[in-house]
Amino acid sequence: MLNSRELRYDYGIGMKKTISAIILCMTIFTHSVMAWDIESVSGRFGTLIINNQTDELPVIPVVNTIGLSFGLSIGNNGFFSLEPALDLYWTNYKWENNHAVPTEVESGSGNNSWVLGFILELPWTIRVEFGNKMGAAFSLGTAFVMRAAFAADKSAGIKDIMAENKASIIQYFWQKGRWFYPSSSLRFKINLINNFDFSVNVRALLPVYNAWTNPDHFFDEGMLHIFMSLAVGL
Repeated sequence: MLNSRELRYDYGIGMKKTISAIILCMTIFTHSVMAWDIESVSGRFGTLIINNQTDELPVIPVVNTIGLSFGLSIGNNGFFSLEPALDLYWTNYKWENNHAVPTEVESGSGNNSWVLGFILELPWTIRVEFGNKMGAAFSLGTAFVMRAAFAADKSAGIKDIMAENKASIIQYFWQKGRWFYPSSSLRFKINLINNFDFSVNVRALLPVYNAWTNPDHFFDEGMLHIFMSLAVGL
């Protein structure tokens, strides 16, 4: 078994490589969209449901999210856009049977990490308008789910155990592409006043990495995101 120092070294290397790849993709993306126009900015909040197929008595996290997105378009194109978004969520995990598994906030024994997740998504969106007040949109894209873990159990005498379990959880999430999720979403919106649009959104994040890491539980850590947003036209 690797000790906590070895785990920190291993996941540190993997995390640096992954972050470097994501930054490179974002740099290329930023350069390519300089010709695009920012047509809207949206604030959003909602609920994220995380599937758990690993635990025998599964805890299914249902957590809050808060986020921001931008609508980008080229010229006068009114039905096709790119809508990069960033959402934050938080929940608790334990390390069990070589897996990071959702757990209750109250669990202890040096095996409870508070996990902060960042969902960075790049969806291509097709929009349809129904008159001047209502519309719908469908999106397909790629999402990167980046997670950081912090010790949630600070009981006396379990510091080393907590550090080892936390390191294992972080390593698990940054290994083998467990941060890569294809995404799809559906949106219905209504125009409130002038340039303000209110919308209800449903988004699915597919844990495609399970095809090579956990094929018997392909939908483990799959995510269903239901949220509301308010967009301001620019």
